[in-house]
Amino acid sequence: MEKEEKIVVILLCMALLSLTILYATFYAGDTKTDSNGFSPSSVPGENVRFEGDVLSKRFTYTGGHLLMNVDYGEGVVKVFIPSGNGAKELDSRIAENDHVFVSGTVNEYNGELEVIVQNVNGVVLLN
Repeated sequence: MEKEEKIVVILLCMALLSLTILYATFYAGDTKTDSNGFSPSSVPGENVRFEGDVLSKRFTYTGGHLLMNVDYGEGVVKVFIPSGNGAKELDSRIAENDHVFVSGTVNEYNGELEVIVQNVNGVVLLN
């Protein structure tokens, strides 16, 4: 094998290893908690994961928390990112119409279900 061919093989192996690590980090089961997909039958306290399109986002009037509405296929779910859990950082990375992967804990607020993101890694940009 020529020198250039060896370099290409090494780069391809590195890319494959990087993709494997990303998959294991974001999509493989979380060893700390058992997560399910979000659905209208999800219950408060349940850890969920889902992906969808950001329909809207805004900060709360007080507290600097980020609220997003995400269309996940079966409907729209409210996603709440507390200010201490990376709300400002996520606001700068995520825009309306972005396709995102969300993981968090189901909560009920004013009679509606919402997903509370526990840290900045709870929302991952997919597009």
